Amino acid sequence: MRLNGIIGVYYREMSILRSRLLRGVLSSLVSPALFFMAFGYGFGRQRMFYGMEYLDFLFAGLLAMSTLNACYGLASEVNIARFYFRTFDEYLLAPAPRWQIVAGEMLYGISKGGITACAFMLLAWAAGVNLRLSPGFFAALLLHMAIFSLLGLGIALAVKNHGDQGAISSFLITPMTFLSGVFFPVEQMPLALRWLVQAFPVTHSVNLLRAAQGGAQLSGADWATLSGFLILSFSAALLAAKRAGTT
Repeated sequence: MRLNGIIGVYYREMSILRSRLLRGVLSSLVSPALFFMAFGYGFGRQRMFYGMEYLDFLFAGLLAMSTLNACYGLASEVNIARFYFRTFDEYLLAPAPRWQIVAGEMLYGISKGGITACAFMLLAWAAGVNLRLSPGFFAALLLHMAIFSLLGLGIALAVKNHGDQGAISSFLITPMTFLSGVFFPVEQMPLALRWLVQAFPVTHSVNLLRAAQGGAQLSGADWATLSGFLILSFSAALLAAKRAGTT
């Protein structure tokens, strides 16, 4: 099977990324790094959650946050390419299946997130976090980055203008960031809110990353939920790509 569409999209996006790599990584790291210093050193190592010192507990959540920011940031790039420069039309007019365009953008988002993840892990290591990087840890991180790359692409292709995308980010991404167990255990929330956050993929990503970080068994339910989110987000992004080509 020819994969020229995937290769072409990925190569073009990565070529552009090289010119702004440092700026992009630093912008994705600013908020997580500030939270890491403010909460991590503010609470210190005296507080314990799940048998982990708070700084180690916080690491998994902020890693999920930083990679979410990097991967979902794909939405702004695609939005600008669609509405301002009209360069995304090149992909839609190219003789390549829509699924290859979606897959190429997903791989690009994963690459952006992976670079940010490496930078954040170096920061955490320098801060004294006890890193336990297992195959399960990296598999969960990869799944997390794929979902939010696809989510960003799907939303960018579905919205009708730049303002709509900003509103979706405010009502969707911001609650996910603060209510998914990034800063404190979900179990401390009211029951109704606890049920709500189970609908957020970040909750399950953080669960898996934190369990791997603490050397605990990874939940099959979290794996299954994230796998379902991956299928759903890919299907939604593919549908949005097909509709974008007809408007």
